[in-house]
Amino acid sequence: MKVKTDGLKNKLTVKTILLYVLYAALAVCSGGVMGGNLTFGLFVGAVYSANPLIALVIYLGGSAVYGWNCLLHAGVKSAIVMLVATVYRFAKRKIGKMMLLLYLVAANIFYLAYGFTDYFDLFDKFIFAACGIAFAYVSIYTFRAVFVRGLNYRPALDETVCIGLFVVVSAYCVSQITFGQFQLIYFIAPFALLFSAVCFGDKASLCAAILIGIGNVFATGDYGCCVYCAVAALVAVTLCRVSRYLGALAVLMADVLMSYFLDLHGAFNVVTVAPTFASALVFVVIPTRVFTYLHDYCAGNADRYLSKTVVEKMGDTVSRRLVRLSDIFLSMKNAFFTMSAGTVSPEEAERAIVKQCSETVCRDCEGRVRCWRQNLAQTEQNLLQLGVCAVKRGRCTILDVPQSLSVRCDRVSGLLSEVNAQAQVYRSYKERAETADNGKVLLGEQMGGVSDLLMQLANETKNRSTCDRNREQELVEKLVFHNVLCKGAAIAQQKEIVTVVLTVSAKDVDRETIEKVVSTTLKQPVAVERVEQTESDAWVNVLLAVKPRYNVVFGVSSAPKFGNDVSGDTHSVTQTDNGKCIIALCDGMGNGAKAEAMSATSISLVESFYRAGFDNDTILSCVNKLLVGSGNEIFCAVDMVVLDLYNGLADFIKLGACSGLVRSAGKVEIVSGSSLPLGVLEEMTPSVTKKALLGGDTVVLMSDGVADCFKDPNAIAQAFAEVALNVPQSVAEVLLNRALKLCNGKPTDDMTVIVAKLS
Repeated sequence: MKVKTDGLKNKLTVKTILLYVLYAALAVCSGGVMGGNLTFGLFVGAVYSANPLIALVIYLGGSAVYGWNCLLHAGVKSAIVMLVATVYRFAKRKIGKMMLLLYLVAANIFYLAYGFTDYFDLFDKFIFAACGIAFAYVSIYTFRAVFVRGLNYRPALDETVCIGLFVVVSAYCVSQITFGQFQLIYFIAPFALLFSAVCFGDKASLCAAILIGIGNVFATGDYGCCVYCAVAALVAVTLCRVSRYLGALAVLMADVLMSYFLDLHGAFNVVTVAPTFASALVFVVIPTRVFTYLHDYCAGNADRYLSKTVVEKMGDTVSRRLVRLSDIFLSMKNAFFTMSAGTVSPEEAERAIVKQCSETVCRDCEGRVRCWRQNLAQTEQNLLQLGVCAVKRGRCTILDVPQSLSVRCDRVSGLLSEVNAQAQVYRSYKERAETADNGKVLLGEQMGGVSDLLMQLANETKNRSTCDRNREQELVEKLVFHNVLCKGAAIAQQKEIVTVVLTVSAKDVDRETIEKVVSTTLKQPVAVERVEQTESDAWVNVLLAVKPRYNVVFGVSSAPKFGNDVSGDTHSVTQTDNGKCIIALCDGMGNGAKAEAMSATSISLVESFYRAGFDNDTILSCVNKLLVGSGNEIFCAVDMVVLDLYNGLADFIKLGACSGLVRSAGKVEIVSGSSLPLGVLEEMTPSVTKKALLGGDTVVLMSDGVADCFKDPNAIAQAFAEVALNVPQSVAEVLLNRALKLCNGKPTDDMTVIVAKLS
């Protein structure tokens, strides 16, 4: 434990008010016990859990009740403690346990040296001072567990022990306060037992009875109160389940019966049972909703009001909204596909050309009757033949005119001109229509991809997160034990995805310690993803996730085409949020700066789509249509490996790329593909090969400039198998150097080698 000195920043809240009330009451009760040293221990605990100035005023006020000598000692002790706390606060440092012990001993020097009468009195002072110092540590742990972190999470073992000792000492002090026959312990004990039974449960009430009884025995040497506390706790935990009013009545009746038959208070009259009656009355008049809330909060069932059950309901609501949005985008996809009505077919265009010629060129011809009435079928067939040639080749010439038409027609040149003009109009129309339809299809596919993503998110949101409350409490205890003050923990698991959120003190954020403790508790390696600030400056949320099973180490070696300064090959190694690593090599057709720009554009598009979470088919189809529709004839060979770092499953995706290599257990395997590059055809089907990789396996991707230097893929595999090095960068350099040696150091194309190894 490292004690903090930032109590001056604490705001006045319900918890701090309760702390001040408890501290003030105990300060008054303990001021005359052990020379006021127990009150000093309370003061030290309050300094590090509340506002030090308020703690000082209460400490001095409680000491003043017991005379000027007690006030003098309290003033000297508190001055030293306040001085040390102020120095450390401005230095922004923490006080270690051993340093705190040194300062507490120094604070008691004046108390030990001043006012003793003989050596026996000095010995008593030593004992009292030691008890006060020990109680200071007990108070720090207790106040921190109850008022700083809160009891909605189970205290750690050391905190539980300190809380028990705190109850014993408090009962010891209260047991020495009497007003005639009115014993204060019989007012405090019944209320504490009833309160524990309602708010903390049966075990807490029984433990409180034992601890209060032990404290009273130490103070009075009488076992009567100890027996009464045990009986009162038993009837309280039994009858409070039926009604808290019945439990209060049973506790009162236990006092009356034990006083009457067992002479509990030494006499039986109204005054002796008055403390118990007053205690039960106070318990009864407190509204039920207060105890209900305290029970839910202290017993860890605050989820009833807001936490995980509400989050699950919100998850269902969000899931339904995502499903509706997914349906909307799916409808938009269908609408775009429906709007893509296609273009006029060539056959329809050819018939339209024949009709246009008859209405324009032949309209005022003297032989119109002969051609379009007497020889209608032959005329239409002749013009249709011209239209087919024009639509197919873009234009027709005099050589395409049928002999029967050239013999009887005087306007052959006019017909040729009109047919070519109409064919050009059709060609322009077709290009515009296809461009528009491609755009609609592209948008439709993107809408479909968004629809699939939303549906996937809806399913993930709807899946219930399983939580292990016992493990969460265990995690809090272990972190506190390792000097990381943790206010709460949440462990959520959806299928195989485990997420941990810790609320820890901003001054205790130790990534290495937190990762080690959480990994040990969950029995799987985790890593801190990020640290988020909460509404309070004193607390932060630390988010952790399970580390992927594998890690990727890669190396790249490249060389431009001989005579060029820039390589047209572009590579990318990207790790996504869902534990996937994308290794991509893009070879733009050609070489130099233009090819480099082409490949960079393509790989940027692919990487962006993968980051968004689209599937392989949607990504490659959309990127291909974008390149086809650009009109710049951008062709790119794409070689990708999409690797799942959690299970080692890999997708080898090839579009016009040369073969890749995989070395596993000393054996080299060739991964080939047979697909055209991106941007060549509107419809394309990538070559996808699935493989399961293990730790130590190595993957090699290369551009065609490297592959062309070898005779065949088997020669490349042989060269790779002969490389004894294991460092990816070294392997990439060796393979590139061998390729350069084969082409005499003058590469005829851009050359790139990527080597990735799972570790």
